[in-house]
Amino acid sequence: MTVPCAGALIRKGESNALLKRAASIEAEVALMDADKVCGTDHLSSAVLHARRAFERGSNASNTLGMEVILYASGERQISKAKKKMGLHADTERVAVVLLGPGNMDAVLQDLGLEREDSVLACTGEKGKTFGIDPMELEAVGTDRLQELILEKVAFVELLKR
Repeated sequence: MTVPCAGALIRKGESNALLKRAASIEAEVALMDADKVCGTDHLSSAVLHARRAFERGSNASNTLGMEVILYASGERQISKAKKKMGLHADTERVAVVLLGPGNMDAVLQDLGLEREDSVLACTGEKGKTFGIDPMELEAVGTDRLQELILEKVAFVELLKR
């Protein structure tokens, strides 16, 4: 399943304005701090798990967007997920995930963003920021960082029980 995802840059302090714009557009999107996103597979996996949770009635949040953020964070509590993956005053790199029908380029235009997908790349620094234990990373190697993150996304299902 391909989920439309994009990266973008914003100026520090513009995250609240971006969230307001996102709430006013027709398309349903999830916005996250791209400094903790490790590739488009990370985002796609979070969307897949979030949709499945809604289908099964095991969702922890009221909206698909928040459920996606919950899974993307690898946390079981919404407050921790928002703190970890949500936009904040210092956010400069944003991940945009289109959750319903629409065109990503049009959504980015509606949000006033220019596409910069390089901010979604998986790096060792993002692993640390995401909360991957250095010993865990040393055990499997940095080339398997994305797999560790995907494992944490999938594990949320069990943590919620």
